[in-house]
Amino acid sequence: MFNIEQVFESMAAAVIGVVNTNVPQVKAIWLQYAQDSKDRLQELANARISNDITNDELLSYLQDEKNALKSQLLAVTVLAEAIAQQAANQALDIFWAAVNKVIGLKTT
Repeated sequence: MFNIEQVFESMAAAVIGVVNTNVPQVKAIWLQYAQDSKDRLQELANARISNDITNDELLSYLQDEKNALKSQLLAVTVLAEAIAQQAANQALDIFWAAVNKVIGLKTT
């Protein structure tokens, strides 16, 4: 007998498993940005606080930082698409297997 509740529980477990498996990769992308930019941002803050640069200069530097962060986050977007594809494939493979199991049982 086909039990959609059980099938959906298995599908959800597959999706969650794929996402959880890939969390470290997403975190690594953020940590790379943080490592690359933390000192720069501290220097920019110090420079502005001590009036070594103007607001306009800081805003210009921040635009560069925004572009750098955007690039890192675009990498997350690409990774997220791959994760979504993998999760969808696994979830629907579970559905397919469940339907085929019932069909096989009915024809036996």
